[in-house]
Amino acid sequence: MRLLLSFILCLYLYFPSFGQERVRNIRLRALDSANLEIRYDLVNARPGDSIYFDVRSRVRGSLQILPQFVRGDVGMRVVAGSDRRIIWNALGNGYPLNEEIQAIVRVKTGVTPTNTIASSPTPSQPDTGSDKPIRTESPQQTQPPLTNPYTPPTSTTPVDPALPFRDRYAGPAWALLSAVAPGVGNIFVQQPGPKIGLRPFIAVGCYGLLAYGIIERGKAQDAFAIYEQQKNATAAEPYYATANQHHHRYFLATRGALVVAAADVVLTFLKGLRNNQLKKEARRLQSVTVSPGLQSGQPTAVFRYSF
Repeated sequence: MRLLLSFILCLYLYFPSFGQERVRNIRLRALDSANLEIRYDLVNARPGDSIYFDVRSRVRGSLQILPQFVRGDVGMRVVAGSDRRIIWNALGNGYPLNEEIQAIVRVKTGVTPTNTIASSPTPSQPDTGSDKPIRTESPQQTQPPLTNPYTPPTSTTPVDPALPFRDRYAGPAWALLSAVAPGVGNIFVQQPGPKIGLRPFIAVGCYGLLAYGIIERGKAQDAFAIYEQQKNATAAEPYYATANQHHHRYFLATRGALVVAAADVVLTFLKGLRNNQLKKEARRLQSVTVSPGLQSGQPTAVFRYSF
């Protein structure tokens, strides 16, 4: 008996979770060096549902997907069926297809309003069991107030990925900012958006080393001035050693700050050049774009040509 109850409990836990699966058979395929195709099977679709997807990289983790680089069976009003297709321009989004990635298609369930029918109350019947005659009057024809039994759902219109957008600058000119504030210019050449992290501490460290070097240089000059005032070589020797130590610290601190700042400027410049190359290649691949869709229930197609 206990074994039978355990078996029934397992079936009860298994079948509800199995019935909630709505997206199956997700496949990935690189169409070219810029575009990634995601195919999936949508088991059932309900009014108000929204389809979206996440992409995870083994190196970078979760990738930030911008809507202007996505087209296909995504968003709202996606019909259930097999081989639903999503095209993501990964290169235009700032991610070259040179690493192992994984895509997950998800369904965001919406709330569907139900029809409500307004019913008028039934008029009460007169009591016929009384002996007194009943005086009847012609009832006044009254119409119940008109009510709207159904309120259509309101939903936000999805952004058309074919519309132009204002792209931010992430080129090599940010190296000029890194020359003034090391580490700060490198923030703005990161893709797909600026990333702060620990980069501001590079500027703090460089200027801290410069300040420390200047202080040590002053101490070295003071110790060397006392050394020159000494008449005895034996008495002057400790001052010379002290001046030499301070000068050595000054040299290491200032040169170390210059090396770190120069490395940051070079890396920022190279990263900016790489971003410009990726942007030019994405524009070349997207010179002609046709995006079909629906607008006010009518099929539309947006054609864009750039040169």
